[in-house]
Amino acid sequence: MFNKLIVLCAVICVIITMTPSTSHSKSNDTIDLSGEEWTKRKGMRFGYTYANKADTSDRLESPHMVSLGFEMQQTMHGGDWLDILYIQNIMVSGIDQSVLAPSANVLVGFEINEALQLGVGVNGTIYDPSNQEHYLHLVTAVGWTQQAGKFSVPIHVAYIPDVKDYYRFAVTTGVNW
Repeated sequence: MFNKLIVLCAVICVIITMTPSTSHSKSNDTIDLSGEEWTKRKGMRFGYTYANKADTSDRLESPHMVSLGFEMQQTMHGGDWLDILYIQNIMVSGIDQSVLAPSANVLVGFEINEALQLGVGVNGTIYDPSNQEHYLHLVTAVGWTQQAGKFSVPIHVAYIPDVKDYYRFAVTTGVNW
């Protein structure tokens, strides 16, 4: 249990340190980092997660789970069609099975034409269905964000591989403001 708490604290520290600090001289929807202007979005997420072989664990009845969470995104405008993208999110899966399986993700990537998003990063969780203390994983994601007035609606697909074949696949959507 102590190892799980250390991993969770480390993931939260990474999320906090990778989030660019807000400039006091800018408006509420831009961030200033080393003289560069960053745009930020945040919002709720919900979706579906498939955890391969999760039904072999003693906690889950099915590998199919509902996920709920919160996400923050920061982009630095690149000028023409390519922007730099940072994403941090915290998700809780398994609520539909009366289980709390929290995870946190930190990704870096690209946003193309202010809509298509590609990212890769670190996934941390305090629950490992393989019971081999594998709490950190690679996460890759692709998504599309559609503008809807002052809001935006993202649709993301994420894949979290595992060397013991306990991979996870997720599809999420939500709303940003």
